[in-house]
Amino acid sequence: MSEPAVWNVVVAGGGVAGCATAIGLARRGVDGVCIVDPGTGAGPRLGETIPPDARLVLNDLGVWGPFLEQKHERCLGSCSAWGGPELGYNDFLLNPYGGGWHLDRAAFEKMLRDQAVSLGIVLLAQAKVGTVALDGDLGLSVGVTGPTASTRQFSARYVVDATGCRSGVARQAGARLRVLDRLTFIYGFFDTSGADMGSKLTLLEADELGWWYAARLPGQRLAVAFASDPDIVRDRKFTLGRDWLERLSKTQHLAARVQGCRLQSEALTVRVAPTTCLDHVSASRWLAVGDAAAACDPISSQGIVNALEDGLRASDVIASAVKAGRTIDPTYSDGVIRRFADYIDNRNYFYGMERRWRESQFWRRRRNVTL
Repeated sequence: MSEPAVWNVVVAGGGVAGCATAIGLARRGVDGVCIVDPGTGAGPRLGETIPPDARLVLNDLGVWGPFLEQKHERCLGSCSAWGGPELGYNDFLLNPYGGGWHLDRAAFEKMLRDQAVSLGIVLLAQAKVGTVALDGDLGLSVGVTGPTASTRQFSARYVVDATGCRSGVARQAGARLRVLDRLTFIYGFFDTSGADMGSKLTLLEADELGWWYAARLPGQRLAVAFASDPDIVRDRKFTLGRDWLERLSKTQHLAARVQGCRLQSEALTVRVAPTTCLDHVSASRWLAVGDAAAACDPISSQGIVNALEDGLRASDVIASAVKAGRTIDPTYSDGVIRRFADYIDNRNYFYGMERRWRESQFWRRRRNVTL
């Protein structure tokens, strides 16, 4: 396919939010759309789970059928020891949309990219957006670096920032990134083939120094993660398999869950999961989606659904702007910021439920966080 002199939309990032935006644009009749995908992939994840009502947004995107064909691990609900030692249960038995799913994240993102390409979206693989600047009446000048490190300049009417928590496009455009929290996750994968793993519930267990999370994965595996603060992780040497496993062995519920399982590698994975929000997530010629706009604490399980919903809303806003030849409606930014403010209120309530370790630095830091 030949490249247009001016792209209608350049999407910076080929993850969930970027692909959802591109798919939404194609389904709204907008052509001249390209995704600039660095190709880094999702990488190892925590065993991400999406709730039953994710079905609604996947259906709205037109990818419900391809999603089902992937046969992700079903999730029947969750249980947690939070605010007390006993487990509480939140199952999906009576949910009208059925169960949730433990995602194979890399496969999920590939499906979305394939769907975008099938709809005529141009995918520039192994490339990334560098500079973005105003370009007179055309809109924006976009510098794109390819796999050979050569840089090309594109002209675009609109740019979507789907670069994740770094918010690369938005920050160039003058948006300020607020960092409210910076959780560090240390996680490993267990082989469950030799254990009785009948439960398909995710498990959450609070700890004096943070919290634990466990979720099933395809291929008879279990993802187990410990979330804490960077300084606690460093001082307690939790990135070492020995110290991490020792802490895990002292949990009341998770230790029983991994009994009979084998840790696949003592080389644990470390990932930072910040809670961030831009002070504004759109301007006349650009907008941010997903984590680039606002990144939530993984404990909320909102990240993927937010990314999909942002893609749908962003495609509505941009499609209207393209067809009318005008700038982006500022109400998009207002909606994302209101949603994030609601999330902060819910986050404060949830962390405030845990009162067993009032003097713990980890829990003190999470009391009454404000924007």
